[in-house]
Amino acid sequence: MIEYMGILASDRNSRVAVVTDSAAALPPGLIAEHDLHVARMEITINGKTFIDGASGELDDFYLQLARSSEAPTTSATTPSEYLEQFRAASEHSDSIFCVSVSAKLSASYDSALVAAKEIVNERPSTTVRVFDSETAAGSEALIVLAAARAAAAGEPVEEVERITRVVAGKVRLMAVLDTLYYIHRNGRVPRIAMWTTKALNIKPVMEYSVGKIGAIARPRSTRRALERIQKEMLGDLAGKTAHVNVMHASASERAEELFRWALENLDCDELFITQFHPFMGAHTGPGLVGASWWAE
Repeated sequence: MIEYMGILASDRNSRVAVVTDSAAALPPGLIAEHDLHVARMEITINGKTFIDGASGELDDFYLQLARSSEAPTTSATTPSEYLEQFRAASEHSDSIFCVSVSAKLSASYDSALVAAKEIVNERPSTTVRVFDSETAAGSEALIVLAAARAAAAGEPVEEVERITRVVAGKVRLMAVLDTLYYIHRNGRVPRIAMWTTKALNIKPVMEYSVGKIGAIARPRSTRRALERIQKEMLGDLAGKTAHVNVMHASASERAEELFRWALENLDCDELFITQFHPFMGAHTGPGLVGASWWAE
């Protein structure tokens, strides 16, 4: 967490404005509902570069990925893109709280720091805090929404940061991969592991949470993989107020099944479905389905 703070008084709204990047993959409805400012990312596939956002340029990304013979490349959010969002946020707020995708996954966090310095130079009455979510995709989305609710409740930026940090320490992300082909193509697993997984019809269950990264189970069907994810969710969420983001990569039917299961078996204060963002999906491929969650 790094803060940049101006020194001049201002008569702008004291409500904290929340900024994030598009790796959180928040749908337009939630972005509008929570008055979020989203810095966009770029992805190049089949020689063409797309800018993420409401334009829908990446809606068919997984179809393109399945047809592509080359691995796509992803680009971190640029300082200029963050600066644009900070400028918009500072039009109505003295304080800005920015939640970035994990600094271990992307240079977006560093870009946000550069932009934070610049906006404070331009508008010295502005305070900016940049928070490393240490995660991405559905988990980042849940963290951002927790920050947005705290801001909407009128909490000062210090309390927004405290609440966000608590949620970031609780959130978990688990997903089942349909194939290891795309991870292999990006140099993450050896060919023998890909072949073995395919031959045995193994569907790896992966976790990406703070302090927990890697495969946690290797069942031989998607159904059993989803049952393992459900077991983990029940262990964390049963009897508690749950916040759940179901994710998928061109696997909407399975995501809807997991959504219905969560609706029937958990006490969800927050439950929604998002597409797994291409920033990470470029490495995991289509067919992925999973969830991020945390409990109050």
